[in-house]
Amino acid sequence: MKFNLKKLFKKYKSGNNVSLVKSGEEYFNILKNIIRGAKHKIHFQTYILDSDATGNMIIEELINAKERGVEVYLLVDSYGSRNLSKNFTKKIINSGICFRYFAPIMTSKGFCLGRRLHQKIVVIDYQISLIGGINIADRYMGSIEKKPWFDFALLIKGNISKDISNICDGFWKRKFINKRTKNNIKKLDNKIYPLLRIRQNDWIREKNQISRSYKNAIRSAEKYITIVGAYFLPSRKLRHLLKKAVDRGVKVKIILSKKSDEKVFQLAMNYLYNYMNRNNIEIYEYYPSVVHGKVAVVDDIWFTIGSHDLNFLSTYGLIEMNIDVIANDLAKEFNFYLENIIENECVKVTKEYFKKKWFFERFLSWATYVLVRISEWFLIFLVRRDEYHE
Repeated sequence: MKFNLKKLFKKYKSGNNVSLVKSGEEYFNILKNIIRGAKHKIHFQTYILDSDATGNMIIEELINAKERGVEVYLLVDSYGSRNLSKNFTKKIINSGICFRYFAPIMTSKGFCLGRRLHQKIVVIDYQISLIGGINIADRYMGSIEKKPWFDFALLIKGNISKDISNICDGFWKRKFINKRTKNNIKKLDNKIYPLLRIRQNDWIREKNQISRSYKNAIRSAEKYITIVGAYFLPSRKLRHLLKKAVDRGVKVKIILSKKSDEKVFQLAMNYLYNYMNRNNIEIYEYYPSVVHGKVAVVDDIWFTIGSHDLNFLSTYGLIEMNIDVIANDLAKEFNFYLENIIENECVKVTKEYFKKKWFFERFLSWATYVLVRISEWFLIFLVRRDEYHE
């Protein structure tokens, strides 16, 4: 994967330390630690907050931070977090935490089901950020009996956290034109890596940056592309780009979920297996738990992690944030980890695997795929209708 560093200096930032974080205790221990270290301000924005043991644990940490004098702003999506109990939200509000729902489902204008807040961001004191696809619920924590849902985040310490905090501030205040900051590149110990940039998808506000990042990375790939797709239903254009990558000798591997919490999406994804197999795009089903990650690694140099799924809903209906990273060692380490997952915890989907399915199963997958594609146009109508609802 070739890069023009002069162009990158205008788009990416250095001066940040980055580390990969996996779902489960690793993620939630880091989350608790950075909240405990907060001194001034916390922005916490997530799609799902459950009032289960994990949700209560994190809320207690936020309440403790508030009692220390830290400003705490908690923004959750009203659809994703619709199951929160009144007692749970009352505890949050009574603690003094600034809490609200993004785009309430029912208002005086009617139902709002289109544009949703899907990003998962925690920013501490303009200096530390935790960004990925991990929601606040027991299934992401896991237990002795059950592995956590398979997902990732990035822990970032450095100057880019100020920009992320400004974005969160815009969503909190309902002011979506964010402050522009100077994008100065600073060298640390004569090294420019890692390089980071914030990428957003918010179609109604003409942001489609994450989708462009994926397309550009696939076009530039020379050796391999490894994708983890929670709800993998890519557009025809993206599928064509993956096919062209394979045609020029790029190894493409995609990790999907053997188990899924969204049966409709899984049926629709199964329809695409035949296309992928015909075009030598390797599909691997992860079986220990549900795949919820949204990541891609390319050529031991570039990777992206965040909340964006490769499907129509995520591109046009949801507000997403990813972080693109250019870092040789970290990208290589990440892909090595994913290769181990493929080897030890996945089953490869072969042409024979697909042919063994009954005709009715294949027909059902096709019908579900068509139904999902038709519903996409209805989604655009909902998003446009809900443009000013928030």
